[in-house]
Amino acid sequence: MADLPPYTKPLPAISYVNQAFWKATVNGRLALPHCRGCGHTWFPPSARCPQCLSVDVNSRQASGKGRLWSWIIMHRRYIKEFDPPYLVGFVELDEGPMLISTIVGVRPEQLVCDLPLEVVFEPATAEMSIVKFRPSERNG
Repeated sequence: MADLPPYTKPLPAISYVNQAFWKATVNGRLALPHCRGCGHTWFPPSARCPQCLSVDVNSRQASGKGRLWSWIIMHRRYIKEFDPPYLVGFVELDEGPMLISTIVGVRPEQLVCDLPLEVVFEPATAEMSIVKFRPSERNG
């Protein structure tokens, strides 16, 4: 990987529980925790399946596709490193889990519920890229 400019925004800690998720982001993939016992897929990562409590957990590549469930426009500076305005969306992935992420590549007035979205990755460090979503061209 080429040298990245210093990333100046706060970053989450990498742990044994979320390491596979962050490693996948560096490679441009969205990987979700998956239970080998009951088949449940979820987010955020945890050491046990939240459905059956099994510890037989692996990571499964997701499509990176989803739909906008809800959103807000951040007009105030709550964290000094994040310049408003910016869009924060609640994204329902095609695989079922929901995650909160920044929405990019769209004006606020273009957002509608069920807007098809696709994942994009913003390189941050050698260990992680930031997951964001943009409108997708897919139909249906």
